[in-house]
Amino acid sequence: MASNAPELNTPDLNTPAVRGINRILPSSMRYGHFRFYWLGLLAGVTGHQMLLSFTLGWLMFQLTGEERDLAFLGIAIAVPAMTLNVVGGTLADRLEPKFLVAMAQSISATVVVGLALLVMTERVEVWHLLAAAVTIGALQAFDQPSLAAVFPRLVEREHIVSAVTMSELVWNGVRVLGPTLAGVLIEQLSIGASMLFSAGTFYIMGTVTAFLRLRPRPPATGRVLQQVFEGLRYVRKHEIFALIMLLTFCNSMFGMTFIHLMPSFAKEVLGVGADKIGILLGASGVGAILGTIAVANLRGHHPKGLAILGGAMAYGLALLLFAAAASQGWYLISMGMLFIVGITNSIYLVGGMSTIQHLVPDRLRGRVMGVYAITWSLGPFGMVQGGFIAQYFGAPVAVAVGAAIIILVAISILVYSSNLRGLRAQMPAELQLAYAE
Repeated sequence: MASNAPELNTPDLNTPAVRGINRILPSSMRYGHFRFYWLGLLAGVTGHQMLLSFTLGWLMFQLTGEERDLAFLGIAIAVPAMTLNVVGGTLADRLEPKFLVAMAQSISATVVVGLALLVMTERVEVWHLLAAAVTIGALQAFDQPSLAAVFPRLVEREHIVSAVTMSELVWNGVRVLGPTLAGVLIEQLSIGASMLFSAGTFYIMGTVTAFLRLRPRPPATGRVLQQVFEGLRYVRKHEIFALIMLLTFCNSMFGMTFIHLMPSFAKEVLGVGADKIGILLGASGVGAILGTIAVANLRGHHPKGLAILGGAMAYGLALLLFAAAASQGWYLISMGMLFIVGITNSIYLVGGMSTIQHLVPDRLRGRVMGVYAITWSLGPFGMVQGGFIAQYFGAPVAVAVGAAIIILVAISILVYSSNLRGLRAQMPAELQLAYAE
């Protein structure tokens, strides 16, 4: 296939200065429109992490003071996302996904602005927060699979792994910026200010995405329901995809409990404010950046499957140690454990995501990523089990239970799946051919 790089880069691509810069850039960042996408993603994901990982939970805890209400907030976000993700992925294959992203981001921003105004005028009630969460969750079902279908079409296939790494670098990196910025804005200004900032980043991301030029691909045709089942059958047929999605499910459902319970850790375990909790979460973000870089540097002979499974087991162990340290009130040791949590979490999640994006054919990308997005949509739903366990046994116990589940699942896959265990960074041609069907 002929490269589209000249069309997607700046007109002076072949000047000596640009060639010199390109030699030190990751291969995906040599595409001009991927760079635009990356900057828009940086803005939008920062707002996303601020809102969903911190601000909404902080507001709910402020309104009710009950850990179990964080579970209800998680249900409100997760259920519509879970229900609609496969439909959103199917539409991403039938329509132009960049416009679905722009629509979802713009509507989400408007909803957040409305909620911020209620907060600032002191009229907000719990049902307002839950209604906004349901709406945002439903819109995520169209946004997430569409985003996952957009960025691989900004580069040629041989650079997709680089594009995945750079995109995941944003998601992991803003763990430093997002929670910290939200905590500072809440502490220094207000919850409403944090929400308005998030809304602004959503508008930016939606606008940037709408103007991207994508590598062409034939749209899916036929009945929508038939296409939905085609995507589900494809995932079930290919073991590596199914197992990676199982690991991601465990991460979302059980491994991210510590993020959702941070308001409880702040007030009832560690005795600190929003700003220090933001810094604590930021430590995991610093680690996540390093983990993402480690995955990006895997070479052909490196055992990628073992890195994914080993990363999952190490992640669970680090979470156990964080829960133990936090239960003793050891703030600095808890920060160190979350730094390790970030490294190990990135190794297994980014490794899995890059494997899926590299193997999936373009014609099924939206649907497969829609199924994959379901596993991410369960993240807020993890507030349910985490919130109820924390209500009766405490936040550290809730985190420890989730960590133990991740370790057990990863060990089981390591023992029983030779396909994932034997996966190398450089995938053989016969494997890529098998997954193209």
